[in-house]
Order: sequence, then C-alpha cells, then structure tokens
Amino acid sequence: MNINLFIVRHGHSPFLGNDDFSRPLSESGCNQASQVGTFIAQNILNGKTKIITSAAQRTLSTTANICQSLTAFETIELRHLYSASVGDWCDVITEHAAENLILVGHNPTISQLHQYLTQSQSQGFTPATTGHLILEIASDGLKLPAHSQQIFLPN
Repeated sequence: MNINLFIVRHGHSPFLGNDDFSRPLSESGCNQASQVGTFIAQNILNGKTKIITSAAQRTLSTTANICQSLTAFETIELRHLYSASVGDWCDVITEHAAENLILVGHNPTISQLHQYLTQSQSQGFTPATTGHLILEIASDGLKLPAHSQQIFLPN
C-alpha cells in the first residue's frame, strides 16, 4: 500500500508559563497552520484521510486549523506522541495507514522522522514546516526511502 503522507511540525507557539504541554499557538502559528491546511487540501488524494496528532495544545490547535481546509477526515489524538520517538511514530504510521495520513507533532522528533523516512540529512523543521511524502507500507513494514514530494514552508 502506498500512502500520501504529510509530516507537520506544529505552528509557532510562544514560550509562555511553565507548562510546555499547554502552550497555545500564537496568531502567527494559527495563520501558518491554516496555510498548511490549504497546502494539504491541494495535495490530498481520493480515499480515506486520517490525522494523527499529539495531545499537546499547540498540536491540537494546529490540527484544528488544518481541518478547516479538509472535507472528510478522521482525527486521532494520542497523548504519548508528545514525547514519542521516531520508532513510536513509525508504529503509528503502520497502525493507522490510510490513503492520506497527516502527522502533527513536535521537534526535534518530527524532523528526525522526516529524515529517517526519506533517508536524508534534511534540515530541521521550523514551525509549521510540512514534508509531503509517498511511503510504501508492505506486509513486512515500511519501505524506505520514502519518496519526498515537497517541503512546504508557510509565510
């Protein structure tokens, strides 16, 4: 199965307070996430769409802004993705494979996931950077490298 995969770092979030998990998006971060939604909507394929997100406030807000551009999707919030490893994200990809899969997470892991899947030395993701990949999943696991389609950087 080939999946149309989008790897998204959450939008800009100011460092406010002592609780990293509850940090909100800034106005700029909301705008960035909306631009990501438009980009994804323009590159989505026919078929099922799943959005997998960390449960932190800034990833949930990024996801909500992306969803405004989409028509049909299933959203899955997983608390353990807040501090997940690349291996954890790979397990999520395999478990939740769909024609279109959107992953919304945190740095540095989300950048490392993109590097691992593409087998490249790509740069780290700035807020709301989105990697668009085509990834094959076979019965014995992920087939690497994934085919990088584009890196989207919002304004």
